[in-house]
Amino acid sequence: MKEINYKKRILITGGAGYVGSTLIRDCLEEGLIVRCLDLLIYDGRPIVGFINHPNFEFIRGDIRDAEILRKALKDIDCVVHLAAIVGDIPCRAAPKSTVQINFQGTKLIADLAKEMGIERFIFGSTCSNYGVVNSNEMATETTRLNPVSLYAETKIDCERYLTKIHDEKFATICLRFGTAYGISFRTRFDLLVNSFAYEALTKKEIIAFAVNTWRPYIHVADMSLIIRKMLCIPAEKISGQIFNAGSTSQNFTKRDVIEVLKRIMPGIKTKYIESVDDRRDYRVDFSKLENIIGFKPTKNLEDGFRELIYCFKYGVITENNYEANKLETLEKFFKEKEEVLGN
Repeated sequence: MKEINYKKRILITGGAGYVGSTLIRDCLEEGLIVRCLDLLIYDGRPIVGFINHPNFEFIRGDIRDAEILRKALKDIDCVVHLAAIVGDIPCRAAPKSTVQINFQGTKLIADLAKEMGIERFIFGSTCSNYGVVNSNEMATETTRLNPVSLYAETKIDCERYLTKIHDEKFATICLRFGTAYGISFRTRFDLLVNSFAYEALTKKEIIAFAVNTWRPYIHVADMSLIIRKMLCIPAEKISGQIFNAGSTSQNFTKRDVIEVLKRIMPGIKTKYIESVDDRRDYRVDFSKLENIIGFKPTKNLEDGFRELIYCFKYGVITENNYEANKLETLEKFFKEKEEVLGN
């Protein structure tokens, strides 16, 4: 993508995370000036390779700290706000911090960005906001929201606030992303596709729950692409709006996902278990985004599985990486980080 041919100064919050680290790389490659704000709750390894880049700056800090935010926002044109406690398990483990960081932190940085004259504020939201949708329907941006997790509730609260405060000088854009997958500088393994790839390679068996439930899927590289395209679109076309972010062609059941993997690894065993623990079930219509930016996915599930399997097989990602990453989503992690999170 070479559409950005001017200098823009971008603040990416949560830049050391799964999506943020990929976005930093892509923005730097396109000549953007990137500042990353991250608390480094996990560590800073995903951004080590950018530290000496002339167009990269890192600030360590908490999005609940107004003084840090003012420093991070100084001389910035656009904010891409990705910092959050992500996922159902971590949010349940630290509900107070989840609300403080995901909603109150978002409100604070948005208010300061508007006050400081920043042009554009792009917010990373989630299709999990839909929760459960009638199987005969496709969720559009106007479909009634039915969140089944605290994570989704905080994202919805953010969307409502951001769509309310936009004006002709401050464009806000909310992107409801599908379920992410794929290799990143910080690959997550609590995500379905990534987890299935690892289990298939190491255990030769996948245990799957509620295999007939639907989700839209999107590769992390395409998440970065959508965000970067949103930096280029005239503000009047997108300001104050919510967009489902993904591709209508990438709605699949869990069973469909497993079948894609079995075509690559035909010898794996599968065990299907009905479960009511995760009630999310939704298909999503992405035509609004497709019409605005002409988005078409550059990667599909097969691409994602192949790159994941390659990285596992050749030691790019090891079992230690996998187990450590899983632990980072558990309550134990939040107890250990109590002082940092302020919970």
